[in-house]
Amino acid sequence: MRILIFFAFLIFMVGCVHPISDKMRATLDPGVSVIGLFESPEVYVGRKVMLAGSIVQTRNFPDRSEIEVVQKAIDSYGNLDTGDATLGRFIFRHRGYLESEVYSKGRNIIGAGVVVGSQSGKIGDRDYLFAVIEPEELNLFPEYPDTPYYYDPFYPYYFYGFGYGHHHHRHHYW
Repeated sequence: MRILIFFAFLIFMVGCVHPISDKMRATLDPGVSVIGLFESPEVYVGRKVMLAGSIVQTRNFPDRSEIEVVQKAIDSYGNLDTGDATLGRFIFRHRGYLESEVYSKGRNIIGAGVVVGSQSGKIGDRDYLFAVIEPEELNLFPEYPDTPYYYDPFYPYYFYGFGYGHHHHRHHYW
């Protein structure tokens, strides 16, 4: 019985692991304002931050890879906010090569590292100033296949409560 409880606890703990290590999170600067970072990245040079979001594109250069990311909020477990709110875009500048087919558009990513400054660029025809982070830890979130929503034909109100679901507008006459 003790072994069963131990394995259940172990599985629970593995499911709750933050994508950024405890050691790295302990070194993050709590005085960094994420809003301030996006407004004036140069003010925060040399400070450690953790950011996450959705990849826009990955560009490879001879000595580095740059991942342009649309920022998303992170909860205390390291999960991304699924809404549309964002403070803007930033760049993870990684020393070395990252495969752009793996670090591809739409993938969710989280990283922690040092703010190294800003970089001018464009989003469409608009000039933009990107905060640049040199990550010490960088992780992609797992991809889950898009599966159609399952409706149980024998219990149509299971997911939505009584009166809702795909049979909501069916009229029964007897």
